[in-house]
Amino acid sequence: MNLTVVSPLPPPPVVPTQPSPVTSDRWFVMREAQGTWAGVLLDDNKVSVSGWTEGAFTASSARRDQLPMGFNYRANDFLLQQNWVRVERAVDDKRPSRPVGSGWTPSCPGRTTGSRSPGLLDRQLTATDGGPNRYGIDPVQFYGEAYLPHVGRGLDVKAGRFFCQFGVESIDTTLNPFVSRSYTFIYNPFTHTGLLTTLKLDDAWSVQNGLVAGSDVFLDPAANPTYFGGVKWAPPDGRASALLEVILGSGRYDQGRNFHNPEILDLVLTRKLSDRLTWQPEGLYGFTTHVPDTGFADWFGAVNYLSYRLAPEWTGNARLEFFDDCQGQRTGFRGLYTAATAGVTYKPRPYLLVRPELRYDTHANARPFEDRHGVFTAAVDFVARW
Repeated sequence: MNLTVVSPLPPPPVVPTQPSPVTSDRWFVMREAQGTWAGVLLDDNKVSVSGWTEGAFTASSARRDQLPMGFNYRANDFLLQQNWVRVERAVDDKRPSRPVGSGWTPSCPGRTTGSRSPGLLDRQLTATDGGPNRYGIDPVQFYGEAYLPHVGRGLDVKAGRFFCQFGVESIDTTLNPFVSRSYTFIYNPFTHTGLLTTLKLDDAWSVQNGLVAGSDVFLDPAANPTYFGGVKWAPPDGRASALLEVILGSGRYDQGRNFHNPEILDLVLTRKLSDRLTWQPEGLYGFTTHVPDTGFADWFGAVNYLSYRLAPEWTGNARLEFFDDCQGQRTGFRGLYTAATAGVTYKPRPYLLVRPELRYDTHANARPFEDRHGVFTAAVDFVARW
């Protein structure tokens, strides 16, 4: 189970040089449990328990907050960004000799009002005074998974609640190069609940197809059948890859329930320019119809990521984003945002990440940052895995 406490925010492919979760790693909890009755019980059932804690401080030219940017949206303040617990039983070995693999992964992080899913612990995010709570608990992933090696070149079947599969950035902070997130990530869906299949066609090509209950919604009257799918090209040499994903549903804003049903098209390219330098451009287009007082609303995101491995413990990262909220339906301010971010990831120990960054955001026409066109932030976070 993944329990995450995350600071409130407004309202997948991973940067290759960033660390990713490896279920075979034995972090602090599993190492300390080894040899005890609890550790033996977990090992006998092939269950692992792990997690991490992320804290961040953001110095800002704003006084109170730098909305609509995030996740570290509070100015000149320390936030516990994530406190994540993962309980996992991985699928069995995927060798052809194993006919079926099965496993489960419950995951529960806390997120903000803007990212809550109707029908799933959504009342906890309103404080007694009617304002938003700073922290909450969100079971962001819980699913069962099976692997069928003789269907195509291997078929994964996942049923439950899981991260959205598109984009470079992730809710999971260990998969990101920066403390802050891009607008392209924040103002698009985070999770889906339903059935997802991933079929490997050959050594380079795979396809995804899924039927979910809408975007960022659980068992709730706002749910509606939505298709999620994509195609990935990733040759074995690892020098380049491409991922195209779509979300196709009603595309209609549910005015009665005040709920957003976006249509999304997202493309991520990855290119290793050298053994140390990786470039990832991402392009996204989304739209919704029947928005109150707007009608048709659409938005564009174009993000470029560069990562350079300076040394085994150090990686330099840069991100340049252009996000056009054409009618202002996503952020509350129509027009073009430009955001430039530079930082480093320092990994002094396998279990510890430190990520300082500098970022400048500006809006071409409106004044979204406390009645200013732009905002400057200097942030640093730590991620301690356990």
